[in-house]
Amino acid sequence: MRIEIFEFDIANSQILNTESQVQLHLTRTESQVLEQLSLHPNRIMTKGQLACAGSQSPVMSESAVAKAVFTLRKYFGENYAELIETIPRKGYRLNITPPAASWIQQSAKHKKHFIYTTALVLVVLTAIIAAMHQYILFKPAQTPVKNSRIVQLDNQQQIKLTWLESPSISMQQDKPTEEKIIAALNQCNTLVWQQVYLAFSNDMQVLNISLARQKPNGDNLMRNIKSSDFSLTPNFISDKWLAEVSLCD
Repeated sequence: MRIEIFEFDIANSQILNTESQVQLHLTRTESQVLEQLSLHPNRIMTKGQLACAGSQSPVMSESAVAKAVFTLRKYFGENYAELIETIPRKGYRLNITPPAASWIQQSAKHKKHFIYTTALVLVVLTAIIAAMHQYILFKPAQTPVKNSRIVQLDNQQQIKLTWLESPSISMQQDKPTEEKIIAALNQCNTLVWQQVYLAFSNDMQVLNISLARQKPNGDNLMRNIKSSDFSLTPNFISDKWLAEVSLCD
């Protein structure tokens, strides 16, 4: 299903930006909300209707709907954030412009422009590297990895768990969060992800979780999740939060 420059794959819960070729995996909640908005374009959908996801009774909370809309807008980016419009005291509306007859030609034009821009960037980068090779050619890249290890789950599946560097955070603060993540992953019958990256913000108010895997065709797929808690004793991972984000898929 096409939504402006995005291709929404309902069956696989994925959305592709056809200009940047960035592909994102949606959670079940995000996919259900976007599917309902896509099936009723340019119409106001209440939170209650979206929470039902096409069924007779709610399958998610209205707060989960709001969170899904917030995340979808982030995926769309600033230029397309208004694709999903908030209608005060009514709900949300997916604003889709009817496709022009020549959308195939327009898509080809965008692709040609993207290829030209990419080639130009490569030429500029090559020139910069050639001019500065004495400074950077033999300098090893510095990765912000704090520690990394292989974890074997209860289903015998192995994942690579990596903490990214957070200078103000100690290992004593890392460990409880890591244990909760591993416990959640152990609940999965099958885990599609191969790597898990964790990092706290320096103010300890945001936990960043990135799930990554390599597809059979060699492409890399990544899902980014954030949990915020502005209390004095933040608890980023709760049973309710885990149910909403679903780390298994």
